[in-house]
Amino acid sequence: MGWAWSVATPRGVSGAIAIVSLASDGEGPGSEAEPIDLGARRPGGLWVADLLGVDRGVVARWSEDRVDLMPHGGTEIVRALCARLADLGFVERAAAVRPEARSGMESVWLDLLARAASPRGVDLLLAQPARWREWPEAPTGARPSWLDVERWRLIDPPLVAIVGPPNVGKSTLVNALAGRGVSVVADHAGTTRDAVGAMVALDGVVVRLLDCPGEGEAGEGLDAEAVASTRRLAEDADLVVACGDSTASAPERRGSIRVALRTDLGLPEFEADAAVCAATGEGLGELAVAIRRRLVSDAALGGGAPWVFWLGA
Repeated sequence: MGWAWSVATPRGVSGAIAIVSLASDGEGPGSEAEPIDLGARRPGGLWVADLLGVDRGVVARWSEDRVDLMPHGGTEIVRALCARLADLGFVERAAAVRPEARSGMESVWLDLLARAASPRGVDLLLAQPARWREWPEAPTGARPSWLDVERWRLIDPPLVAIVGPPNVGKSTLVNALAGRGVSVVADHAGTTRDAVGAMVALDGVVVRLLDCPGEGEAGEGLDAEAVASTRRLAEDADLVVACGDSTASAPERRGSIRVALRTDLGLPEFEADAAVCAATGEGLGELAVAIRRRLVSDAALGGGAPWVFWLGA
């Protein structure tokens, strides 16, 4: 098979350094590797070298059959280095394999453990090796399910848009869920002109929480832009939390969670999925659980089929 290459760092994104991983079929470096001067280097070595005439960078040899090249992280340098490797007969491999991994599947598992944004995602990933050992179906023959789609939200935080009429307490809700001051709060409408975001853990699942400008009459100028922005964000969100209070109804959006805010000032006329008083904290925990369940169900976190985590990584 010879040697293969893959880009371990994000492709198409510039950075300080890039990592291009090389792996062989276990027979050790052949003549095609000589331009990188691997033959005289023992595993465990780290040195600076000319990288095929493209750049000068760091070479790390992890084992007899695994080497990382670390050039400068410019996209053109990475592209040129990959092209040079292809010219030398190196075959592109779909994904980089971590040096410590015993298989490609384990390499994906380790990468996801490092990437997982949610605590529940780490817990679920750590449980997978044991669950696959107990599952009658071989992992290689498994196919993703709808539960696996939800589980990916544990790796990459989903977008949750907080929408509703002006001055019903949306910004106060966002601050309460975040546990810190994220949005400006005032007693008059139109305080939030632009969407304000924060990464927030809700019942162990991290989400990108957006406090959207108040919805109302389109108006003109900045008000019209704010309303249009809210609509676009709501369309792109994984989940919309539609808010209202005793003075203004929560907007109706398909698949949304309708929340009654400022319940200390009275109960709303609309039918709400959750009732919250952000000032006292009443109902915040229940709302966090409701949001989490809409995004990642109890079934996705619980028993049943193991996670086919290596497909779609």
